[in-house]
This record gives sequence, C-alpha cells and structure tokens, in this order.
Amino acid sequence: MLFAAQVFLWLMFYSFAGWVYESILCSITGGKLVNRGFLNGPICPIYGFGALTIIFVVGQSESSPAAVFLSSAVLACTLEYFTSWAMEKLFHARWWDYSSMHFNLNGRVCLAGFLVFGAFGLILLEWIQPWLEAKVDALGEPLTWGLTGAFLALSISDAFATVRHVLRLDERLGEVQEEMERFLTEARARGEQWALEANLAAGQLRHSTPEQRAGWRAELRGRFEEEARAHTERMRALMDRRLFQDRRLSEAFPNLRHDRADAWEELKSRLKGAGRRKKNSGDQEDGHAADL
Repeated sequence: MLFAAQVFLWLMFYSFAGWVYESILCSITGGKLVNRGFLNGPICPIYGFGALTIIFVVGQSESSPAAVFLSSAVLACTLEYFTSWAMEKLFHARWWDYSSMHFNLNGRVCLAGFLVFGAFGLILLEWIQPWLEAKVDALGEPLTWGLTGAFLALSISDAFATVRHVLRLDERLGEVQEEMERFLTEARARGEQWALEANLAAGQLRHSTPEQRAGWRAELRGRFEEEARAHTERMRALMDRRLFQDRRLSEAFPNLRHDRADAWEELKSRLKGAGRRKKNSGDQEDGHAADL
C-alpha cells in the first residue's frame, strides 16, 4: 500500500513538471503568461500518466538507449492520441491540433512531440526517476500518506469541478448555437414578411404624407429593435455565466475547436470584450489614483 502512495506522488510530480513545461512553452509562443492545462490546478495529468507508463513498461526491461527512445516516444504519442480522441468525444471539442505541423497524424500527434517524448524517456529513466524515488523514499510513511491524501483530495475536487463546468459549457454552447440559428431563421422570415408588407404598402406610400411614411418606417424599426433586444438578452443570460472558468479555458487552449463553432467563437469574442473593458476600467482607476 505504501508503494501505491509513493507512485501517486510520482504521478503528481510529473504532472506538475508537465504543467511547467506546457505553460512555459505556450507562454513563449503566445507572447503572454498562460496557465496551461485542462484542470485549474498546476498539473497536466497526461504527463504524469505518460511518465508512469514509461517507468513501468520501458523501465522494466534492459534496453539500449535507442530502444528506450523509440519505446518512450511510441507509448507517449499513443497516450496523447487516445487522450485527444477521448476528450473530443466526451466534450465535443478538439483541445489541441497539430495539423499545421509537419508529419502529424490526424492533428493529434506530431513528429516534434515524438522526438521530445523520446528524449524525455531517456532523461526520465536515467536521471530523474532515480532521484525522485530517493526523495520520496526519504519522506517516511506518515508524511507520504499525508501528502498523498492532500494531493488526492485536491486533484479529485479539481477534476470534478472542471469536468462539471466543461460539460455545462457544452450544454450552454448548444443553447447558444440554437439561439443564434433561431434568430437568423426568424430574421430571414421577418425580412421576407417586411419586404412583402413594403411592396403592398408601396402604392399607398406614394400618396401618403411624409409623417405617414416616417411612422411606417418607425414601426418596422421598432419591431426589429424589439426582437434584437430579446435575442441579446437571451444571449447575455447564456454567455454571462462562469466567466472565470470560460476565460481560463479559452486562454489555456487558444486553438480549441468546438463542434458548436459559431457559439464558441461568439463566447470568445465576448470574453475578450469583457477583458478589454476590465483593463480599461483598471487603467482609468490607475489614472485617478495618479491624480491623487
């Protein structure tokens, strides 16, 4: 049982190391700080499970460096491919996509990742894992169990909260997509109706007073504004929930592609607009403080 707790601490260490690697890489390529990862906390479990797979599969055999490199790369890429596929099926979204990179497989894995994972496997088994095992062994049983319990509780809570939010986000985006399509359909139908009314009224308007023509145009404009206002209120009610979680996911996965593409792009646009308004508000407050 103690060994299981120690293995869990290995998992946490490599998950955290993966989060550091991903966050640094994405921050550099994106030009701004990014809290990378599916979960809210500073861990990327896919790296932790990938490391454990290499340790227990590749590390158990006496293999040459070339064999370790290839085996590690194949195992890690297989895990990444399956994870990408499973998350897409579960959450209706492509969380990462390597389609723009050379030598990729369905956009889920690529040659660059293959090479990085292979090199990581060599370094992991040769230097990192022996060092980590010694450190974890030195913790002692009480501290090992204490850390395991704390990290396990935090990880389960984080995973539960994140998965629940993403599933609800998927439902919201579905409602947003339906609302957008409904509004466009009704707008087209209303436009056709108004065109018909305009044609029918054309003869009458030729002989009407300017006040009558202005009144007819105001009536049409009022109808449109009323329908647009109702549409906007429904959209706002759907969009203005869980802004923090939505913003974190959109920033952590800037290239995320959702099945409800129009709704997702609309949400991202609103999140960016809210961020700009918040920044402008902060700048104004700073300016007032400076005046003081």
